[in-house]
Amino acid sequence: MAEFQLAIVTRRAIAATPGEDVLDLAHSALWGLIRVAQAENPGRFVLVDVDGTQSSLAALPAALASGQSQLVLRDGVVHVPRLTQVRETAAEGVDLSGAGTVLLTGGTGALGQVFARHLVAEHAVRDLLLLSRKGMDAPGATELVAELAELGATARSAGV
Repeated sequence: MAEFQLAIVTRRAIAATPGEDVLDLAHSALWGLIRVAQAENPGRFVLVDVDGTQSSLAALPAALASGQSQLVLRDGVVHVPRLTQVRETAAEGVDLSGAGTVLLTGGTGALGQVFARHLVAEHAVRDLLLLSRKGMDAPGATELVAELAELGATARSAGV
């Protein structure tokens, strides 16, 4: 851990619970920037989002001392990000067939190709825009577009 830490405290820039509104979109973007800084400088930065209630402000010192790198305080309760398992049934019934053009970043990379095939075969996506650094010059891009066409989809690739 770094000798000193910089705590960045925002107010309502992050949704901590389902259905919660984000009221400060500018500081939401700041969270993304600081997360990158955290990855490059472990232990240097702490991100905290508060709701402005007295109970959350009173819990702030203990929350900062918890050692968590990202946390949200709502009504004095600390929330931290955690990965959880999602039941497969939650994804069943997702109908993207009428979604229009689906934009897939990294679309010609190894995982992007797998996901593009999945979208077409399992979710009836019929129009894809595959973004990548090399566009159609990426290895396998031409073959992927042809394969997706055989499956009934229109796919185009663009370099960014």
